[in-house]
Amino acid sequence: MFELEDLTKRALASAWPFVAGRMAAVREALSPGEDGTVPRAVYFASLRTLRALESLVRRMLYLMSLELAVQWAAPKPRAAGPLVPGPAGEASGIPAGDPPPRKLALADPISLYIPPPDPPVKYGPRPYITIIGMPRAPEPEGPPDWVEAAPLLARLSRLVETCAARDKEAGRMARWQARRLALMKAGQRGRIHPLRTGRPPGYATARMRRDDLQKKLKDFWCFCHWADEAAYASARAADGASAPA
Repeated sequence: MFELEDLTKRALASAWPFVAGRMAAVREALSPGEDGTVPRAVYFASLRTLRALESLVRRMLYLMSLELAVQWAAPKPRAAGPLVPGPAGEASGIPAGDPPPRKLALADPISLYIPPPDPPVKYGPRPYITIIGMPRAPEPEGPPDWVEAAPLLARLSRLVETCAARDKEAGRMARWQARRLALMKAGQRGRIHPLRTGRPPGYATARMRRDDLQKKLKDFWCFCHWADEAAYASARAADGASAPA
């Protein structure tokens, strides 16, 4: 368990309404038309904002998880149940509670034929040398001007659900860290930090001066570095690894 500083607590308290307002703005911008599509420029602008929001929320949950005292113990081995009798009355070697094993059936080669995509893929004209008097080949079709908004709206809905249950999600992250730390002490190597090394996904220095979201993301990126220095200084010194954030 680690006690956060008052500055970090005030930043967390003010950041959640900020994230909620940005998510509402993204949802409003992604309001699809009758065919469920939005302009391409609007889609990718919303995607950039959503990536930065996901990174910000993940770092906020990480800071919340540091204040939770969580103990993790390895699960007990599963007890083997009675064996299932086979067709001839003999034991088949399969516990009664387990589902029957799946059998790989030999398929006819004709059934493995994969039909072409519907509609078929359209390719542009092949490159060739232009000769005087020869008509020029038509230009290939560019990317569509309108994009389906459903995948991005589903991603936004998952982020909204995470923010609504942030205490539960912070507990999950704390349990993950406790489990990884216990496995590391037992000799198993692997990832021990829930955040990636380097700058957060969606962080852009070029938009730093004019985008409040980028400023918030950088602030919480620094908060996570400070928390690592204070909470895991001894463990990191023993392992010799740098602090990921």
